[in-house]
Amino acid sequence: MNARRWLITLAACVVIFAVLAGYKFLQIKAAIAFGESFPEPSESVEAMVVDSQLARTYVTTIGEIVAPQSIELRTEVEGRITAVNVKSGEVVKQGDILLQLDISEEAARLKAAQARARLAGLELERFTRLLASKTVSEDQVDKARAEFDIARATVAELEAIIAKKTLQAPFDAVAGLHQLEAGEFLQSNTPVVMLVGISDVVWVDFDLSISQGSLELGDEVEVILAGNRWGTPLLATIIAIEPVVSATSRNRHYRAKITVDSPLPPNTVVNIRVPAGQENQVQLPATAIIRDELGAYVFVLDAEAGDSYRARRQSVTLGGQEGDTAFVRSGLQPGDLVATHGAFKLRHGLHTYIRERTDPTKRKASQTSQQPGE
Repeated sequence: MNARRWLITLAACVVIFAVLAGYKFLQIKAAIAFGESFPEPSESVEAMVVDSQLARTYVTTIGEIVAPQSIELRTEVEGRITAVNVKSGEVVKQGDILLQLDISEEAARLKAAQARARLAGLELERFTRLLASKTVSEDQVDKARAEFDIARATVAELEAIIAKKTLQAPFDAVAGLHQLEAGEFLQSNTPVVMLVGISDVVWVDFDLSISQGSLELGDEVEVILAGNRWGTPLLATIIAIEPVVSATSRNRHYRAKITVDSPLPPNTVVNIRVPAGQENQVQLPATAIIRDELGAYVFVLDAEAGDSYRARRQSVTLGGQEGDTAFVRSGLQPGDLVATHGAFKLRHGLHTYIRERTDPTKRKASQTSQQPGE
């Protein structure tokens, strides 16, 4: 009797479970059918059929701007400042006195030394005249000449000390920032001010691995300011080459010369593009290139039924960029249809429509067919 009750209970549970499962199945089926009634998400973009053409390739490295004339003035001797004749950022001319240390003691000693030198010179002249009449001996003349030479050397020594305490501009330059004031005492070898020469020519120094090629004197490289990576490059001419290769990095050091309209501050970091030959590359609008942590990629559009396409992510290797044009070295084949403007809206597998299509291969063929009749 108990077994019969358990069987009835179990059967009732199975019936209830089946009813609930069937009901849920019908709900899910209805939801799926409702979802399928909506159109598949899609985007519209502009696209172009890519074609390869011969383009110059480059090796990119980092360079540094160097001023042809640049020094840091330092004191050679210690002393107290009596005059500061240069302001921070001021333009100075060659020979201008920028800083004067106290030379009052040396100036007084110099006057005394000059007086002794004049007296020694007169004595030497007098002894030389008397030697002709045999009134004095040659030893006396030699002694007078030695005294005169010693006096002149003392004058030269004091003039050298005064020159060391008088800091002059060695060339036309722009002075750096300083905080010097009259009355301040400076030790020897104290930095005074930075001077950067005024010129429309600057140097750029850079290293290039010997495995990436070599340059010769007179070769040209492209210099692009950091922060304007794909802007108009400046042409620089190689003027000096390190005769040896670095034993640690196996790089060779080069120096190029640039003529500029506005000065470039020394130590500015720039990008250097070194020509490395030519190869077939695909040109694309820069808007077609998308970058993430995995690198650069584009969306290739694969044709489907009708006028629709399916977006497919394709990784590419870039060869550079000039203005709004990007160069693709690998990853694409001539004839591939690539999304350009609006590519940022796509994702892999997305249903896509093309609102405008560019085919440079057809344009080339049309131009070629028209040439004989022109």
